[in-house]
Amino acid sequence: MGIRYFITCILLLFALGAKGQEALVALPSDSSVERSTWVIALPFEMIQDSNALGLPASFVFTNRMATQFYTGLRAGVDSLNHAGADIHLILVDHDEAKDVYKIQHENSKFTWFESLDAPAFMRQCERWNAQKIIGPFRGEASEVLASHSKGIQVINPVSRKVVVEGKPFLLAAASYRLAEVERLGQRAAKAKQMATRSKTLLLRTDASSTGAEAVFMQAYIEAGGKAEDVQIQEYRQTAVLSVSAASVTGLTRIILLDDKVLIAARVLNQLRPFEPTRTEFWTLGNVLSSSALDAQLLMRQPLIWSQVERLDYIQFRSLDALLCKAAKTTPGRWEWLGLDMAWFALNTGNESPQAFEGPRRLYVWDHTEGSGYRNQAALIFRYDRKNGIQAEWTPTIEYGEEEVIDELAPISVDSLVTPPNVLEF
Repeated sequence: MGIRYFITCILLLFALGAKGQEALVALPSDSSVERSTWVIALPFEMIQDSNALGLPASFVFTNRMATQFYTGLRAGVDSLNHAGADIHLILVDHDEAKDVYKIQHENSKFTWFESLDAPAFMRQCERWNAQKIIGPFRGEASEVLASHSKGIQVINPVSRKVVVEGKPFLLAAASYRLAEVERLGQRAAKAKQMATRSKTLLLRTDASSTGAEAVFMQAYIEAGGKAEDVQIQEYRQTAVLSVSAASVTGLTRIILLDDKVLIAARVLNQLRPFEPTRTEFWTLGNVLSSSALDAQLLMRQPLIWSQVERLDYIQFRSLDALLCKAAKTTPGRWEWLGLDMAWFALNTGNESPQAFEGPRRLYVWDHTEGSGYRNQAALIFRYDRKNGIQAEWTPTIEYGEEEVIDELAPISVDSLVTPPNVLEF
């Protein structure tokens, strides 16, 4: 995977990222633009509002995560349509417990719902002439739905455990669970090549020994590293990390692939006697985000970590304002992922998806013939006292100048229950 992976990233940085940005601000606005129908199948958990019985649009969404995701996606679609696209949305409520899709029908007197299983729902999407189905959230539900597709893309936006084998129209947009580990392995091999006297110490815990270690070593070797350069230390139960494990001639990178916060806290505490200027702690981003870790210990030595989503960058403040207007509050992770999904879904086309850089995530695909596509991207960041947080590897394509983004039409999301004309139930 090594060379192919890096070639894909280069193409992303210098071509596809720019193409994605062009689509945001320079789409053709004439009538030749083909309409694209997207079905949004999310667990909205719709119920009738008891305060509005008998009135139009008396149904409300109760699932906060789905609502926030849709708010961001809707903001992105509105801005794309203003830029010249013609995206038509059809909303469907996915019942996760029963794995059925609720289609709304109404006449002048009544509103009712029809529940369809996966095969029947896919046939309905064909009648709608849909190009894409965004959702459901659950990986298994997406797999079942995609197994009935004859050409409609099924995009799972959030699950990190989606089996795409044998399902050619399934796209797992969220990076799979071991993508960060794989990326750390590649980065560690490059770091060793740049500092040949450095030492790599991999801590073997109960959790990391079940698969993460093997993924790390495979990525390390494929990136040009030598297996014998990685020293494995058993770090189970009450094990102690001795200062004698550090290199006496150069830098020591101590790598923890276990995502348990208590183990990370124990490692950091045992790093106290290590020379901080010659010790790096490598781990996973979700470990460092825990408030249970001592900030002083975290800041003591350089940190290198991998994560699948961007950090919040100041150059995205206009996009933040776009979401704030749509959500009518400070946007969170789910609004950002929805916005990211809108632009990704447009630029991925209706055939084979290309590498793409979104404002929140990067999309680099793993694919075998006859199967779907699995996102394998992850980003590397570094912290040290002198330079603060810096990207060790992350896309550099910007999302346009501030004034370009500000020219997008104001977002009108007065009600998620009463969408505009481009939206159906």
